[in-house]
Amino acid sequence: MKAKYIFIGIALASVMCACNRDEASLFEQSAAERAQTALNTAMDVLTAPENGWEMLYFANPDSRGYNIIVTFDKNGKVTATTKNVMIEYADGNGTKKELLVRNAPANAIVTDSSTWEVINDYGPIMTFNTYNNVLHAWADPRDNGDALLGDYEFLILKAEQNYVKLKSKKHSAYCYLYPLKAGVTDAQYFQEVEDMQSNLFANSNVLRLHFGGKEHMLHKGSTGIFSLTDAGKMPDSEEEDIYPFATRQNGIHLMVPFLTSEDLQFTLKDGKLTSANSSINSIAPAPYVLEYMTLFSGSWVVDISNTCDSIKNTIDVINTKLKEAYPKNKKNASVQGLRIKQTTKNIILVFSYYGSSSKATTDMSYVFDVKREGNSLKLEYLEPADENAKKTLNAFPDIATLFKTLNGSFSLTSEVAINPSKGIKLENQSTSKVWYNISGKL
Repeated sequence: MKAKYIFIGIALASVMCACNRDEASLFEQSAAERAQTALNTAMDVLTAPENGWEMLYFANPDSRGYNIIVTFDKNGKVTATTKNVMIEYADGNGTKKELLVRNAPANAIVTDSSTWEVINDYGPIMTFNTYNNVLHAWADPRDNGDALLGDYEFLILKAEQNYVKLKSKKHSAYCYLYPLKAGVTDAQYFQEVEDMQSNLFANSNVLRLHFGGKEHMLHKGSTGIFSLTDAGKMPDSEEEDIYPFATRQNGIHLMVPFLTSEDLQFTLKDGKLTSANSSINSIAPAPYVLEYMTLFSGSWVVDISNTCDSIKNTIDVINTKLKEAYPKNKKNASVQGLRIKQTTKNIILVFSYYGSSSKATTDMSYVFDVKREGNSLKLEYLEPADENAKKTLNAFPDIATLFKTLNGSFSLTSEVAINPSKGIKLENQSTSKVWYNISGKL
């Protein structure tokens, strides 16, 4: 695994872009005066927002981004707020999981105050110089002496009214500050970030990056980092390029840019994440459904509680037959689910039900032919996948009625354009009375 690090050299004399002075007036000052001006400018910028800052914190160049709300005052007080999440780090016995802030409940919103200052150390440095349960959590050595390899001192690379860019002193990760919107409570902010996270990445969504006339694929790993591959390819742990990112209320922000793009943030609009010269989106639902099964070994789960009347009625009939066939488990005997997946050779419908036991479902597979026709899918039932599936069909012939309902050409529409795996509606093109909803699952 190799991270793409893009280190930007910035002359310290021009670090503070918020200070609009011409070159002549700049060099009328001594070096000490220029350093003090840079420190004063940083202090003014950081303490200006009435509602504080949204901080996108990257502990190190291989870390996912975390969200913190920070406010600074000129008396040296900093207040930081975050959502207490579960973190993973390596210790001597492998990977360990524990809460970021040890002395607070899981998913609690945690706030702590401490002190801060801006000092000169070959440039303006922002330092959190007394312990803060939030800001120092990533730098806590934990059990292995390293943990998340975070930092609490940052070189201020750029300080403007609406944007501050930092670089951690020890581990060279970039962090970013944006003024927090007015009228947004801490709880609302973190909920909106989580909602965006769900919309973009629920069910292991795979995204496409369009840059320079070429399409790439973005795979989000469990650690919150993108792996970038060519279109149609899965990540290779030895060759993949990785890009840590943070989720915001309205999109995502990368620690370093993709490829040669200078854009760091993408905003969600009309089903796409867009920046100045590139975009991230998903493909249309029909090819997405097939690719999700073939390339990513995913399945599509049919929502049997939210489908057309004909399918509901058929399932009700099958449930009645199951209860009659399994009187000792009459209360629980029922259809538990349907999912569409791919085996080595076929697309199959997996029929799951409770029979003699309610502790584990029984799965039976039935083979379908599935063809893509533009942005529609044509489904045709063929046969039971094996002898057990055939016996089940003979015992409960009404399952065949269910299969007939699924035969036909279906148009597909997605609930969330950026992430079709969250939900797709299939509607029979011959009769709109036949429809069902599916969602992706890896």
